[in-house]
Amino acid sequence: MSDQHYILTHSSCKVYPLAPKKSEICFEDIAHALSHICRWTGHCNEFFSVAQHSVYVSSLASPENALWGLLHDASEAYLCDISRPVKRHPWLANYRLAEENMMRVICEQFDLPTEMPEEIKEIDSRMIATEARDLGFYSFVDEMGFVPYGFKIHPQDPVAAKQSFIEWYSVLSYRGLK
Repeated sequence: MSDQHYILTHSSCKVYPLAPKKSEICFEDIAHALSHICRWTGHCNEFFSVAQHSVYVSSLASPENALWGLLHDASEAYLCDISRPVKRHPWLANYRLAEENMMRVICEQFDLPTEMPEEIKEIDSRMIATEARDLGFYSFVDEMGFVPYGFKIHPQDPVAAKQSFIEWYSVLSYRGLK
């Protein structure tokens, strides 16, 4: 593939997001990028990163799905985040294919099954309701159809979110869950 079709990651790796290879996927790049991407397309009251969201999802998951929870949005490190309503539009079918392909390669790199567990989908949806409640969209919580979790979100800056993401991965590794 032509060099014009790659992105340069934090670790200076060339990644071809539309034709990724397992060897291009780096945990540290995922941690760094997700810690700098704001949820809610940046419209929340405080910066809340995809990395911190992912740590919450992972910590709420069963042990067998915890790594999937941590990495469920890892494709966004290479393709960026697109809000659900836009991503689901028919016009973005090719983006969804690119995202599926990227997640397949990420799953290969981290020895995960390629199908996202239903548990992670449910936790992710409840986290959206929790985020809505805590990050400035309280009036929309009832429209979402999911009950928020009982804890309150305390957003971290990108440096802290990256550190939390890396530390949580270490916890999973120590527990033998990665």
